[in-house]
Amino acid sequence: MKPTAAVAELLKSSPEWRRFYRQCCEIGPSRLRSQSWQFRDELRERGRSLRLQNVEDGLLMIARKVLPETPAAEWDPEWAGELIKGALTRVQERYVRLTSVEKKVLDLSGQEVWERPMHRAGLDNDPAAFREALRGWERTAGEAFEAAKARSGVA
Repeated sequence: MKPTAAVAELLKSSPEWRRFYRQCCEIGPSRLRSQSWQFRDELRERGRSLRLQNVEDGLLMIARKVLPETPAAEWDPEWAGELIKGALTRVQERYVRLTSVEKKVLDLSGQEVWERPMHRAGLDNDPAAFREALRGWERTAGEAFEAAKARSGVA
């Protein structure tokens, strides 16, 4: 079962969880994300083991569709910025370990293909698609680092 469907099933079956969900949505997307572990734990108790970020994405998608007037339904640029900051930090950590020769042959142009999907996901208010595109961007950087090592003869 998809995470969004599992979350929707929980909300349909429990007035308490629906109330809690609405309260979180009325406060904003950061509140909803910060409480997503509770939804994940409840789903786990009901036999649905899901990754936390998938539960977060499901909660946000449902807010967009069911409670579009709440702050949680809006795109959160601060959240996106934090995800990007984390990815940039991980890429930078790998970059500083490269030799000067590897840095000279490094080609990160392959990452450009992920910029449009990230932008589109932001415009579409699609957190799951944004995360996926950002993972692709970071994965492409990792592949570029490996290619630079191979091209420099250090592999």
